[in-house]
Amino acid sequence: MKRNIWKLKNLLICCFCLLLMLPCLAFGELELHFLDVGQGDAAVILCDGSVMMIDGGKPESSQMIYSYLTNTLGIDHIDVMIASHPHSDHVGGLSAALNACRTDVIYTPLYYYNDTVFLRFRDMAAERNMNFVMPLAGTSIAFGGANVSFLAPYKLYGDTNDNSILLRIDYGTTSFLFTGDAEIPEEQEVLSANPDALRADVLKVGHHGSSSSSSEVFLQAVHPKIALIGVGAGNTYGHPSSSVLKLLHDMDVELYRTDLHGTIILHSDGSTISVQTARAPESPESVYTLTWAAFLETEADAHSAAAYYVGNIKSMKFHTPDCEGAVKMSQKNQIRFETREEAIQAGYFPCGTCKP
Repeated sequence: MKRNIWKLKNLLICCFCLLLMLPCLAFGELELHFLDVGQGDAAVILCDGSVMMIDGGKPESSQMIYSYLTNTLGIDHIDVMIASHPHSDHVGGLSAALNACRTDVIYTPLYYYNDTVFLRFRDMAAERNMNFVMPLAGTSIAFGGANVSFLAPYKLYGDTNDNSILLRIDYGTTSFLFTGDAEIPEEQEVLSANPDALRADVLKVGHHGSSSSSSEVFLQAVHPKIALIGVGAGNTYGHPSSSVLKLLHDMDVELYRTDLHGTIILHSDGSTISVQTARAPESPESVYTLTWAAFLETEADAHSAAAYYVGNIKSMKFHTPDCEGAVKMSQKNQIRFETREEAIQAGYFPCGTCKP
């Protein structure tokens, strides 16, 4: 009898220890390769034997994409391919990925887009008997030991950037948010629909760090520990925006940029995330301060020059008072903001013409 009780005690102890170990046993590793493709986005994610690719940079990145997949990573199969939206700096290298790897499924927000790069990619997929799948916001798929949730798009916008697929990857207690080139209108849509789904450890910053994305309210909802920006050195777009860099700096976000760090690799064991980079910038602070001097001389002066700002309650844009958009605006659609910060806090986004 005593021996049986002793055996039972040992069995219960073993079961208890096994339960404590389950979180460790359940997860292997998620590995995110955020590739340096110049002025564009491309990421490859390996998770417990499964492979996902999100965007592929410009067509000029094709050789690099093919080599990285086949030689660096040694893979010939992609389980999930995602074209966040049809612009060439995101889908240009995906044709090379299709050449390099057998691919199971391609998610894209649009089936047709009048651009030769996108149509070439679509035709290549069709040659391989692959159809595009347009994901519905609110749906999810399994990916290795991770869960992938599609957060957007909810509807089609006139601006192609705002048709970007937003997706969240949860692996254990770690999380990653990819935003394509989503701009402030799509950010607002997701914030309104499901703000609790945005909090993530890692944020792929929208639209290469452009000021037309990454509103303060959106960044606060995500509240990332780590941010990634895919951007080309000396690009003519002024990416990343100094205003976005300042927001990330003020939030004490650990920032990595492909123009300064090269290819960036993140490892998650389901509870912690580590980062390694191809190279180091001049100093940790230079990641944020690289363009601040120009920002202080131009944007800040322009902002302080306006005595107030005019918002359009229909378009949710705000303007300087002398902007053509404000001058021609119907009075019934106008709302006045005393400061730029007041307009942003109210959910309005800056006019692309007057850049208030």
